[in-house]
Amino acid sequence: MKKQATTFLSITATLMLSISLLSFNTLKNTEMNEKKVKTIEYKLEGDIINVSADSLWTIVDDGYANAGVWATNVDHSVGKGTPEFQGATCDERSCDINATGFSAITEKLVQYDTSLRELTFSVTEGLPGFVTLAQNHWTVESLSESTSRLNMHVTMEMKPFMGALMAGMMRKNLRTLLPTISNDLKIYAETGKVSPAKEARMASLK
Repeated sequence: MKKQATTFLSITATLMLSISLLSFNTLKNTEMNEKKVKTIEYKLEGDIINVSADSLWTIVDDGYANAGVWATNVDHSVGKGTPEFQGATCDERSCDINATGFSAITEKLVQYDTSLRELTFSVTEGLPGFVTLAQNHWTVESLSESTSRLNMHVTMEMKPFMGALMAGMMRKNLRTLLPTISNDLKIYAETGKVSPAKEARMASLK
C-alpha cells in the first residue's frame, strides 16, 4: 500500500509538472505571437458636410470604385469582382495612388452594412513588405437632415523591427492623408466639383 501511495504521488507530481510546463509554454508562445506585430491605429472624425447622410453614402457606397474621381491621393480606381455583400457594387477595387510607401494597390471589402452606412476595406496587394495589414473602416454619420460626415478608423499591423522604426512615419502620413480625404469629399459632395488639391494633381499628370 505504501508503495502504491508513493507511485500515485509520483504520477500526480509528474502530471502537475507537465501541466505547469504546458501552461508556461502556452503563455510564452502567446507573448511571442503578440510581439510578432506592431499595431498602430488612427481615427479621424471627418469634416461636417452640408449634405444628407444618404447623399454622402451614395458617394462613398455606390461610388466606392470611383474614389479616383474626387480623392487627391487616388489617381485612378476601378472596381472588380462580384459583390460578396448585398447592396455593394463590387468586391474589390484597384487604385493607383500617390501616398508615401504605396503605389498601385488592391483593396477588398471585408465588411459592409448599408443600413448602418459603414464599410471596411483591407489592402490585399501593394503593401510595403513590412506591413502585414492595412485596414480602413468608414462610417457615414448623420448629424441632421442636411448635414453628415465621414468618420475613418485605420488599423495597421507591421513586422516588429521595421514597425518600431516606421510607426512614427506611418502615423505622420495618416495625419496628412485622412484629413485630405475628408476635405476632398466635403468639397465634392457639396459642389459636385473636385477640390483644388485634386485639380492640381490631375493637371500634374497630363
